[in-house]
Amino acid sequence: QQLAVDAELAVLTEALAYSVAGMLTTREFIVMATWYLCDHPELAEKYRTGGEDVQFGILEEILRLEPIVGVIVRRTTEDIDSPACGHIASGTLLAMDVRYANMDEKSVGACPHAIDPARAKTSKAGSGFMSFGDGPHRCPGAQLALHEARLFLHHLFQIPGLKLERAPDIAWYRPISGYELHDAIITCDPG
Repeated sequence: QQLAVDAELAVLTEALAYSVAGMLTTREFIVMATWYLCDHPELAEKYRTGGEDVQFGILEEILRLEPIVGVIVRRTTEDIDSPACGHIASGTLLAMDVRYANMDEKSVGACPHAIDPARAKTSKAGSGFMSFGDGPHRCPGAQLALHEARLFLHHLFQIPGLKLERAPDIAWYRPISGYELHDAIITCDPG
C-alpha cells in the first residue's frame, strides 16, 4: 500500500516539475522570439506572411541560436568507449554545451550563426537541434512549446505598429547556463 502511495507521489511530483519547467521555459522562449522578431523586421515580415512551416522554421532557428538551457548534465549508466574521448566509465558525470553543439557546422550545416527557416527540414535533428535535449531525456513538451509559441506569436505579430519599446533584462541561472528575461515592454498603435 505504501509503495503505491510513494509511486503516485513520485509521478505527481515529476508531472508538476515538468509542467512548471515547461511553462517557464516556453515563456522565456516566447520573449526571446519576440525580441528577435522585433529586432529583425525582415524576419518578422517573413514570420507574419509565411505559413506554419516557415513560422516553425524561424522559431526552431531562434531556439537553436538561443537555447533556454545552455548546458545539459547527465551521468552515464554504462561504460562508453568513444573515438573522440576514449573510455568513459559508468557513473561519470558528463556536461554538454548546447549552444556550442547547436553551432557545429558539421551538425547544423553552413552558416550556423544565421537564421535559416529551411535548416530543420534539411537536417536529421530538426526541432531546435539540441535545444530540447535528445534521446530518452528529450523534452516531452517540445512540440507543445513550439505550437504554443507559434500560435501566440502569429497573433501578436498581426497587431499594427507592434514595437519592442524596451528590450528585456537578462539574468543567468548558472547551474544550467539558462537565461531568464525580465521587464520587456512592447507597444502597438492605438486601437
